[in-house]
Amino acid sequence: MSVEKMTIMNIIGKVSEADLVLKDILQSGKVDLVDAMTQIEENNFLFDVSDENIDRLIDLNSITTFEKDERYDELLKKGEELKKILGIETESEIHETAVEMKKEDILNELDDICEEVNEPNAMLQAMQRELEYLEDFYANSFKELKEFSVPISSLREMEYFSFKMGTLTKEDRNKLKKNYENILAILLHTGTSVQGEVYLVLYPTSLEEEMKRILRSLNFREIVIPKEYSGTPQEIREQIIKNKDRLYREIKGQEDRLAEIKAKYGDRIEHLIAQVKLLSKLDNIKEKIAFSKRFFYMSGWVAQSEREEIKKTLEKYGDTLVIFKDETSLQPPTKLKNNWFFRPFEWLVNLYGTPNYNELDPTPFVSLSYMLLFGIMFGDLGQGFVFLIAGYFLSKRMKQFGGLIQRLGISSMIFGLLYGAVFGIETLIPALWMKPFENINEILIFAIIVGVVILLISYVFGIINAMKRHDIEEGLFGKEGVAGVVLYVTVLVLVGGGMLGINILPMPIGVGIAVLALLAIVFRLPLTHLIEGKRPLHGSDISGYYVESIFSLIETFLAMLSGTISFIRVGAFALTHVGLFLAFETMGHMIGSAAGNILMIVIGNIFIISLEALIVFIQGMRLQYYEMFSRYYKGDGREFKPVSLEN
Repeated sequence: MSVEKMTIMNIIGKVSEADLVLKDILQSGKVDLVDAMTQIEENNFLFDVSDENIDRLIDLNSITTFEKDERYDELLKKGEELKKILGIETESEIHETAVEMKKEDILNELDDICEEVNEPNAMLQAMQRELEYLEDFYANSFKELKEFSVPISSLREMEYFSFKMGTLTKEDRNKLKKNYENILAILLHTGTSVQGEVYLVLYPTSLEEEMKRILRSLNFREIVIPKEYSGTPQEIREQIIKNKDRLYREIKGQEDRLAEIKAKYGDRIEHLIAQVKLLSKLDNIKEKIAFSKRFFYMSGWVAQSEREEIKKTLEKYGDTLVIFKDETSLQPPTKLKNNWFFRPFEWLVNLYGTPNYNELDPTPFVSLSYMLLFGIMFGDLGQGFVFLIAGYFLSKRMKQFGGLIQRLGISSMIFGLLYGAVFGIETLIPALWMKPFENINEILIFAIIVGVVILLISYVFGIINAMKRHDIEEGLFGKEGVAGVVLYVTVLVLVGGGMLGINILPMPIGVGIAVLALLAIVFRLPLTHLIEGKRPLHGSDISGYYVESIFSLIETFLAMLSGTISFIRVGAFALTHVGLFLAFETMGHMIGSAAGNILMIVIGNIFIISLEALIVFIQGMRLQYYEMFSRYYKGDGREFKPVSLEN
């Protein structure tokens, strides 16, 4: 239940080794870089001033930020185009790639490969376009014109008539039939194509414009016959088939040429793209690094437990200076340190907000309390097992969320054993504790007791967090501080003892303690200033402060009351869980057959697992966020995000 202790790391090295150092840091995945220029300007980039460091100190006067080279996008585009042309489908990985090439060398090599690829690729593209045209031309015009014996050249040579060939859709063909008598042309249906019915239209040349208008209104799609085709449709058909066969052979030849180039350069292209990706990533990260003519200046956060490992990694760069500084005015990022069991619940915590570096990590407490509440509300051995299996498969894609569902399933199974419930049926196994529907008062009282214990722990966490922030006012005298806890416990003892008829604490003493706690909350500011030795004890608006304090007491009582009563719904959901299944079981009995009864049990379980479980999940989140986090957790920290090759 702790946050990893962090230390700031400053690095100074030779400009020529910047990429190598940065690559090692990326591979380690243990450094959260911060802007070195800002660190230097705010005098946070500190190192020993000695004779061996004098050059590094002098060069601080000429530092500049890094300017990213925009050519990397061009290189990546060129590399990806090569992969597409050659059919290289694997992803270029940069995890194990070393910084071994300059961008100019990569550009030149890619250009050389492109030059070798462009000729066969251009020829292949042209041939494929020609083949596509022939396929379309063949399918839409001459495929069905076997019996049409007039040469196309004869049609072209007509003196007083012109012709067009094209297709009509089914709807346009019907429109044509209705207007035959209004068209001064001969329309011959010559076949059927993939795009519609094929027609040959013969019309007087003097009516060219009129026919264009009519055919346009019919959405006539003209088939343009190239001039090289002049024989009969059968002859043209045979010529097209020959041309297609020739193109198939030529395309195969160009594809073989490209396959040879792929075999020759495939791995090299992958390596070059990996180099570009790595150098581009380094350039992006270098924007946080400051540079002088001879040195680079880098700064970042490292976990104290990993500082020696980082230092050892960078030892091979003999002239590189690595300085760790534990004491700093900067607010460190938060790196949570939880074991395998609690880690999935970090998802739930981070959904609200990342813990502040000076806060307790609430993950273990959230884990145990959330599992407890979920188990009470959704206790069933069989349905919990379904959650366990579902969580296992979910964890393959969503590791944290899947792990969380698995743990909730385990909690549900445990309470299922305690309740004696298996897929809603309470007669298969005995209850190790009690059956909620037969012990309504007991389950509601138990839910309130659990809620009180959880709230008390929340108060304690709030006090600890306030003291870690050195906030005496909230820690000692706030409504969530020591005074608030004393007031809450006193009210619980007095009210609970009265309801049970037990004199746990004499009323006068209890009232006196409660009044003292209330006064501490009202006078929290002057009391804090008195302890800290500050003057004046109040701010400028004394009357406004006390009016606000008195109204805050009302809010305090309401928060205590509503927070405690909120946990009654935990018991209510435990009863609802049983009641819902009883409703489906009753409907099954009403059907009057074994098959119908089994069907309703299955439907009931599907409904409960899918819908009620979601409601219980949300209710558990509500109790965590509104009733517990509001008392001890701010969640205003910055997550530790180390730079790495993966992100």
